[in-house]
Amino acid sequence: MYGKATIPSGMWIAIASILVFTLLRSPNFLIMSALLFYIPFVYKYFFIKGNPNVIFWGLLYQWLTVSIQAIYCSFLGISINELFAKTIFPAEIFEYTDFLSIIGLYVITYGIYRAVRKMKVVLDESIWLRYSPQKILQTYILVSIVININQVAIWAFPTLVQYFYFFFYIKWGFFMITFISIFKRAPHLKIFLLLVIVGEFILGLSSYFSSSFANILLFSIISYSAVTKKIPSWKVVLAIPLGALLFHIAVLWTAAKGNYRSYVSQGQNVQSVKVSKQQAREKLFELIVKVDEVTYRGAVEELINRIGYIQYFAAAIRYVPAIVPHEYGKVYMASIAHYLVPRFINPNKAELDDSKHTNQYTGLNVSGKARASSFSLGTFADAYIDFGPIFMFTIIFGFGYVIGFFFQYLYRPDLWGLIFTGPFFLLINIYGADTTKAIGFLLIYFLVMFFLNKPLKKFIDPMMQKNFKI
Repeated sequence: MYGKATIPSGMWIAIASILVFTLLRSPNFLIMSALLFYIPFVYKYFFIKGNPNVIFWGLLYQWLTVSIQAIYCSFLGISINELFAKTIFPAEIFEYTDFLSIIGLYVITYGIYRAVRKMKVVLDESIWLRYSPQKILQTYILVSIVININQVAIWAFPTLVQYFYFFFYIKWGFFMITFISIFKRAPHLKIFLLLVIVGEFILGLSSYFSSSFANILLFSIISYSAVTKKIPSWKVVLAIPLGALLFHIAVLWTAAKGNYRSYVSQGQNVQSVKVSKQQAREKLFELIVKVDEVTYRGAVEELINRIGYIQYFAAAIRYVPAIVPHEYGKVYMASIAHYLVPRFINPNKAELDDSKHTNQYTGLNVSGKARASSFSLGTFADAYIDFGPIFMFTIIFGFGYVIGFFFQYLYRPDLWGLIFTGPFFLLINIYGADTTKAIGFLLIYFLVMFFLNKPLKKFIDPMMQKNFKI
């Protein structure tokens, strides 16, 4: 049951050490204190040993969105305000924005907990005995191929994209049970699993978005945490250079992505690849090896500010209500209405444009669809625009409760419970997401799973069982 975890003493020691370091080095002590104490808070409520814990990891990933700039500033020995002193963003209110964001983190986390607190999430080990790890692996590969083919096909029907695209997140649920089943019952298949992970990563490098190769690594970490009862010290030591390597890869991607995207789109203002996968990978490698020290340093800060997302929230606080009044629910209601009325019923429904919405409530004039760019404002910022700095937390709590309700409805103590809820790692991270899209991610995924869960089980479950024969 959620809320029963015992917080390890090592976690408290680590947090205390970081706080001492922060106190001695930077003026961000209050912000860092609130951010660091969130870790045992979310661990206490959502970590269960032997479980993938996608809610825990998803919330921790969202925490990184809010905290990474403050952490970076602490290492530099500067305040969060100083980081943006020479930018278009209002540096003087970044500490205030950070505190609103941190409170929002606690509130949305508690909202999710209120919805799932009575759930029993223990998976009986005997359930794995019904299935063949080899057949689960084969099923994952088949599902992955089918989804990749269909992801390309559905873009030929723009009015249907939003209703099917998020269904494809289920792929990661299949990946999780594949990883877990192999580690639990078929260690001899680990080499094949590793080949799949490497293959997915390499194929993702030829995509337009970093998530295409990042997700396979993130879900591997989540799945591994579910099968490791105790992490030996040598693995902890090994994790440090591996983490540094992943950060290095992310920085190189950040440094190269501008020219890379221009090349793969062939100069067109579209977010798609117009060259072969081989050409895309070769171009990416060419750009990466040309990254020099100055470019690399700039890419580090660009990456930090891309993962972190408080700057747009700060811009909204400066602009609303000084220039544009609070909307009193208009933004969130419009986001919900967008998905309740399909485009074939209302062909005049406005197309989603994150940057246009951001410009409306910040006055920043960031680039948008015309230049194949997208800068979302974020769900917390929209809650502020609608209800101000106090009542915004009511809608944030409600958002969290809805996430938790959908999760507990789809979860069952079997493999399919893991499959259906695995994608919540991606669905939970809504801080920097456009509100309309964030609501759509959740609502569409839930509705598709609601209607298709029985047909999927009936058709696919036998394929994974021991006694299945073609």
